Amino acid sequence: HAHTSGQRSVDLERKMSSSDQAATNGSGGSSGNKEADDTREEWEIRRDELKATGDGHFRSKAYQPAIQTYADALQLDPTNHIILSNKSAAHLANGEKSKALHDARKCVEHSDGKWSKGHTRLAAAMMSLGRYGEAADAYSTVLNELDPNNEVAKRGLEDCRKKEQQLREEKERELRNMQEVLDQQKKAEKEAQEEKETETKNDNSDEGEEDDLLDDFFSEVEKATEKPKPTKSTADNDSGEEPTNRIKTQMNDLGTSQSQIDRLLQVNYEWKNLNPFYVLDIPHTIDDDSIISARYRALSLLVHPDKCLDDPVRAKTAFEQVRKAMNQMNDVDKRKHVRALIDEGMKQGKRDWKEDCSKSSNVHPDNKEGLAQAQSKATMKIFAEIEQKRREIERRKRKFEQRERAQEDDEKKKETDERRFHKEWREGERVDKRVGSWRDFQVDGKKKRTS
Repeated sequence: HAHTSGQRSVDLERKMSSSDQAATNGSGGSSGNKEADDTREEWEIRRDELKATGDGHFRSKAYQPAIQTYADALQLDPTNHIILSNKSAAHLANGEKSKALHDARKCVEHSDGKWSKGHTRLAAAMMSLGRYGEAADAYSTVLNELDPNNEVAKRGLEDCRKKEQQLREEKERELRNMQEVLDQQKKAEKEAQEEKETETKNDNSDEGEEDDLLDDFFSEVEKATEKPKPTKSTADNDSGEEPTNRIKTQMNDLGTSQSQIDRLLQVNYEWKNLNPFYVLDIPHTIDDDSIISARYRALSLLVHPDKCLDDPVRAKTAFEQVRKAMNQMNDVDKRKHVRALIDEGMKQGKRDWKEDCSKSSNVHPDNKEGLAQAQSKATMKIFAEIEQKRREIERRKRKFEQRERAQEDDEKKKETDERRFHKEWREGERVDKRVGSWRDFQVDGKKKRTS
């Protein structure tokens, strides 16, 4: 649709090309051409001839030759806003959106912002790039300051508003879809919580079983509360446990610094550490900020480079992984999203495990270690797929930005070269020699026709 909006301006250029030619030549009819030729300098005559040739290419839809011919004309007159406008239209028709925008900006600049067609050129290029708000501003400038009855600007502004409305509707649809996903996640969280409560009841019937990681972790936290009676300074502590004691308990639960560094930097750790609950080594059902914070501080103390002088480089990398995970946990929405992903991974892993058990007689369904491995694998796969999609989006974005920058650099270089060429051509004895050669050619041609 953006291309269609830009094409409308291109079509109007074909209709107005004859009037542009007259404006450039300083004459409106064939009867005045001879008088104009008499008053223009030779380089101006050559410029106008090149522009007329470019206009012919443009009308026949030979856009690349038109672009080159306009560029040749601009070497003689780099600030000619009409030729810049036509060159912008040719770029746009040829699908070169960034170059069209570059020439349109130069056109507006060299016309002192007072030529309405320059602004409509600029707006058409912006629309082709999906920059509808900026395009609407350019069209509004024409209607509010230059030409209130400009039909191109009126239609263009209307198209911009339609496009902006479509974008708003698309965003609203995306928000609704996101809300649906969040609702599904909440439903999954609720089901997982109910399932966990059922498992907890079953576990309570068997006091000797300690396979549930969540029960193990809470039992460790409860042990930390069984300290000597608090002093007066801590007698009023509601939790009955000082933060320092809680961190020490967490550190005892985590083991040694070396074991944690090895865990955090194992093979393919970049993918495994996408799950912040895995990094902090706690069950994903925990949502108590005080417990998560204590775990983070305890793990940070273990792997901090200042505490691991024997291996500071790996310790620094491990510490960065821990800090990155905690940043995710501090965001409530991200934490909910991560928990929902883990729940889905646990369910998928359970389904995969049941399928493996049905296919092989050597796999026992009651093997909890095998089930845990299947769930861990499925969860890691979900996080990895999301990360791959994110990286692909970033890669495409960088590629697009690099292409845009390269086009802008090419245009800037070309503009600099044209300016240098124009300066050299106009300075010194070169101008006199070229003008003299052109006059001799004109005189010789008239003599031949007379004879």
